Amino acid sequence: MALPQSMKIEPIVTQEKDYGSEMGMLRRAPATSVAHPLEASERSYHKRQDELRMTSANRAFGLGFALHLRHERAAAGCPAIGHLGFLPKSNAHIQALTGRDLDLDFTDTLGLEPELASNPHLYMEKMQQQSLFGI
Repeated sequence: MALPQSMKIEPIVTQEKDYGSEMGMLRRAPATSVAHPLEASERSYHKRQDELRMTSANRAFGLGFALHLRHERAAAGCPAIGHLGFLPKSNAHIQALTGRDLDLDFTDTLGLEPELASNPHLYMEKMQQQSLFGI
C-alpha cells in the first residue's frame, strides 16, 4: 500500500542528537545578549561597599582616619611587603581589612591557582645574589 502523493513524511527533528555539542548549544542560545539589570550592580558591589565604608569613617572619625585606612590597604595590597617569594601568596590581610574574609562566593573554592612549593634556601640565595638585602 503506497502513500498518497500529497502526504509527505518529514524527517523527525530532535534536539537530543546535538545535546552537549557546542553548535547545538549555540543554536538554542537566546538571540539577544541583553544583560540582566542587576548584573552591572553586582559587578560594582565591592567598590560601592568600600566607598560607603570610607565615607562613614570620614564622617565618624575624620579625614585622618579615612586616609590611614586607605594607606593601610595600599600597604597590605603591595606584593613586596610582608611576603617572601617562596611562601604561597595569601590575600588574608587585605581581605580582613576590606571585610571580604566574611564573604563566601563562587571564587573561593574554584579557579584557585595550584600551589607550587619551591626551595626556601635557594630562593634566599638568589635574593642575596641580587643584592636586595645589602648584606
